[in-house]
Amino acid sequence: MSEAIKLFIEDARAVSIEDGAKILGLKFKLRGVEHPQPCPHCGGSDTFAFNTRKEKWNCRAGGIGGNDSIGMAAHCEGLDVKSREGLLEACSIVLDRDIPDEGERESDEDRHARKKRLEERRVQNDAAFAERVASQDEFRERERQKARGIYQSLTALRTAAQMHGRSYLRYRCGGYPDATWLRVGADVTYWHGQDERGSPLALYSGPAMVAPFIMPDLVPIGCHITWIDLAEPPKFRPKLFGLTKDGIAAGLVEWAFGDASPLAIDLADGLYETLPSKKMRGSKKGGLIPIAGHPQCSRWVGGEGIENGVAFGVWEGFRADTFYFAAGDLGNLTGPAEPSSRFAHPTLKKPDAKGSARPVMVAGPVPKADQDADDAMWVADHVSELVLLADGDSERVMTAAAMARARARHSRPGRLIPIVWPREGYDFSSMAAEAVAGDL
Repeated sequence: MSEAIKLFIEDARAVSIEDGAKILGLKFKLRGVEHPQPCPHCGGSDTFAFNTRKEKWNCRAGGIGGNDSIGMAAHCEGLDVKSREGLLEACSIVLDRDIPDEGERESDEDRHARKKRLEERRVQNDAAFAERVASQDEFRERERQKARGIYQSLTALRTAAQMHGRSYLRYRCGGYPDATWLRVGADVTYWHGQDERGSPLALYSGPAMVAPFIMPDLVPIGCHITWIDLAEPPKFRPKLFGLTKDGIAAGLVEWAFGDASPLAIDLADGLYETLPSKKMRGSKKGGLIPIAGHPQCSRWVGGEGIENGVAFGVWEGFRADTFYFAAGDLGNLTGPAEPSSRFAHPTLKKPDAKGSARPVMVAGPVPKADQDADDAMWVADHVSELVLLADGDSERVMTAAAMARARARHSRPGRLIPIVWPREGYDFSSMAAEAVAGDL
């Protein structure tokens, strides 16, 4: 190898991932060091990424990655760096200059054939991606239709002949709203698992409270289902169990509602699992659960769960100027955090791979800069006061960071966003339930 070729390769190795990405025409986010995107060679939606701080690139679809611009250029352009010609062509791309005269080059015919193959692959990738997106959109809309069907088939909780929903909220929250958002059914099916033909199995059917996830047009995009069992205090929800893969391998039988609870040792060994008594159908991304009032109100009050929103509304008498809501979960309330805002928990630690205790890292209070509008629940522009309800029975530091992030996410000029905390170790519904128990 001549000195000119050696220098040519070393110059290419010195090109940073950032500079190489610019030459290749790859996409950069507005902020941050990680830049996910469709792979120029393999397609997909976010299968390819490069990191300008770690000086690395990776393609999950192709199962390949590296820490220099030469390999990144070779992958994007369909070159084989194991061959002399492929290596020098990749170096030429990132340096944006010709290969020295004594270096091996692709023939015009080989280059034309490679470019043609790459373009055909890109067209195929684009078509496959468009097909996947259309299929996902179709599936999402079918699920939304199912969720609307579940919700619209039921009757308003406040007027339904079934008392389960009103009793559940009285026990858990001290009362219920005089509103029609929440609905109730006496026989809502709980689907879990599949039969031999792949069809869903009905594990349980019983009373349930159902709430919609809505967008600004107030059309439901999903529904939140809470199954109710008034004979199971303090949560008043049925105990449901499912057989795990390990349980199937051990030859155990499926648990059926009405059976005794699985043995504690089988649960501990992961042969059975406790199933959630709350489920969501359809979509929740960017939506919220209405509880009482109307989104046209200028004052909004809500937090993560329905029960907390109801309990707080009962406490302040469901004010006529207020819209009460729930986000469904903390992530939908706050949105994602800016990675650079992560911080070490002041006390919590966990062992690393070598067994050394390391501080637990906490998602920070700063919202991610380039997130989409539906990465968190929507809040109408006219809202002048947004009261956020925190949970006092969750880990305090992590919850405080999340609530600060929610405040920053939903902040607007002139909008007040107080964060209200219950007593330490409680949430608002457990405080209300304790008060109800004391009155009995």
